[in-house]
Amino acid sequence: MGRTYYAEVSMYRKGFFKGWYYKQEKGGQAVAFIPAVHLSGDGKGTASIQVITEDNAWNFDFPLDTVRLSDKKDTIQIENNYFSPKGFRVNLIGKKDGKPVKIEGRIAFGNIAPLKGDIMGPFRFIPFLQCRHGVVSMSHKTKGSIQINGDSINFHGGRGYAEKDCGCSFPSYYFWSQCGWYDRQECSVMVSVADIPLAGCHFPGCIAFVYFGGKEYRLATYLGVKILRFGEREVLLKQGNMLLYLRVQGHGGQKLKAPEKGSMDRLVKENLVCKVWCRFWKNGKLLFDHVGAGSAEFITGSSMET
Repeated sequence: MGRTYYAEVSMYRKGFFKGWYYKQEKGGQAVAFIPAVHLSGDGKGTASIQVITEDNAWNFDFPLDTVRLSDKKDTIQIENNYFSPKGFRVNLIGKKDGKPVKIEGRIAFGNIAPLKGDIMGPFRFIPFLQCRHGVVSMSHKTKGSIQINGDSINFHGGRGYAEKDCGCSFPSYYFWSQCGWYDRQECSVMVSVADIPLAGCHFPGCIAFVYFGGKEYRLATYLGVKILRFGEREVLLKQGNMLLYLRVQGHGGQKLKAPEKGSMDRLVKENLVCKVWCRFWKNGKLLFDHVGAGSAEFITGSSMET
């Protein structure tokens, strides 16, 4: 384990988690991988890799001593599965509902577009935050393929997105969506609105970015963003001369495990492949109005019915 990992754990005595999210898509197909480590309040540590597609989701558990973390390189290795900002390789074997599952493959990233600075801004200096978010790459090219039970999905010439989280628990409520398109100008959008508990108070916090035409536009609570509309399917944000609107189209989704006081005892639902209507104005000028393929989560309360 890296030194930063142990320093982070020491701040969260009621439990800790750290995880990454790697999504790749091409031609209406997408696969996301979520490697993570988690430490419950009683000191029991485990690791997991979750895999999600449009139609299914799988969870693979591992002992904590199979994990190798590098803080400097921002990498995680769980047994012979390796994830980094340059790409990943997986060789996962398990069972779901009594049926064998095998997921293997290798994806390389190219033309990675990192943020100009930490998406958390000055909030990154606040200790004991319930959840800290990070963006590894706003957008990048993908090369390689993934095989799921013998069926191959080719991501050569596709696009990817990568982010990460750490803390003790996911927020009690949150909206998250990420989408992108590449037919005319490359564009990637991420919006997260969530409950932020801090110093005995709660408030809705927001972090978002628009990556369009090679430029990064950021909207965030610490930059004075106003949440004009917030619900299960749509968000409207205003900050200075920028206005961003997202509306998620479509229902369904797959169940994923999420951290609650370090333990993966909570269930959330993610719609990995859905339509997201994005509109973005700057100085009163509409820069884009597009319905693209994306992913979304919206959670209320501390848990969800199974």
